[in-house]
Amino acid sequence: MITRRFASLCVYFFLNFFPFLVQGQESAHTSGGDGISNTGSVSVSIGQVAYISHSVGVGTKSQGVQQRYDIVQVKSASEPSLVQTNWSKNPVLPSKVTIVLSEGQTFEVGVTWDMSTINLFARGTYTLFGDLSIPTYIGNTNKVRAQMKVLVLPKAPPIGASLSNSRFEANKTNFIIAVGEFVIDDSIDNVHVVGLYGDEIDNRYFEIKNNILYWNSAEPASGKTTFRIAVRVTDRDGNTIDKFFEISRTRAELSSLTIPNTFTPGGVDGFNDTWGMPELRFFESTRISVYDRWGDLLFYTENPDLRWDGTHEGKEMPVGVYFWMIQVRETGETRRGVLNLIRK
Repeated sequence: MITRRFASLCVYFFLNFFPFLVQGQESAHTSGGDGISNTGSVSVSIGQVAYISHSVGVGTKSQGVQQRYDIVQVKSASEPSLVQTNWSKNPVLPSKVTIVLSEGQTFEVGVTWDMSTINLFARGTYTLFGDLSIPTYIGNTNKVRAQMKVLVLPKAPPIGASLSNSRFEANKTNFIIAVGEFVIDDSIDNVHVVGLYGDEIDNRYFEIKNNILYWNSAEPASGKTTFRIAVRVTDRDGNTIDKFFEISRTRAELSSLTIPNTFTPGGVDGFNDTWGMPELRFFESTRISVYDRWGDLLFYTENPDLRWDGTHEGKEMPVGVYFWMIQVRETGETRRGVLNLIRK
């Protein structure tokens, strides 16, 4: 059996000791009836009503107080102090934040941070947002989120760069030749972009793809055996280092070249229709001459990419034996030989 005084104390206790949960309005009512018992009851529901009733003596008399309680709301969330983290390393973030309620009280709740706004591989200050873990008796109709700043510290630049190979062999038909791969000395990161840099004149002969250096030119660069290039290495934090490399190109010596001694101009198969030595395109000051058996000059060029088609002054030369001479003034070499002209 619950007395009227006890019921009133219950309501008083609820209203005075849980003020941060509720706010509302009051109403009272009475009703009469018959009965012989002296009984009472109290019921309290957060966010709805609190109701007290009792009955005494002959007949029924009841009094009640209805109180509706609105759930207290999150007003704001305090911002934690700035957190610093080393480049590429996950920051240590606070697991809880303090929220301010609509009644002015403060409350500590858990938080889950969203890391999608931070790039750990680029220095700078980033703003993170977090979802609050709020108890069911606290509302968040304004969808308040936690917020904080994280500073990603700068990364130390790479120490140096090297090339796995710096020598390649000239090729008369292949104008794209892999030379070597760049190796970056960096104890922190293994992702770098390497590119040609500046106005170094020999850069135009080369290309860098996926950190591999290629000769990429149809130009013969006659007479050159050494090339100098400038390279810039950039890491993911924007640090750069510049370095010069010396690249060597080898070429076959004139004495080691195999020179054809027969060709078939005017053929229908398009094979072996002309005679020449394009391998000499990598040498400077080259002269190629063809003579008949009486010593008359039939063909002459200083461009090794040009070939003799078996004619002279627009006339086809007859089948027979001819003589050639090749001079490379750059090296001082001279070679002579016999050429057979055959027509099918």
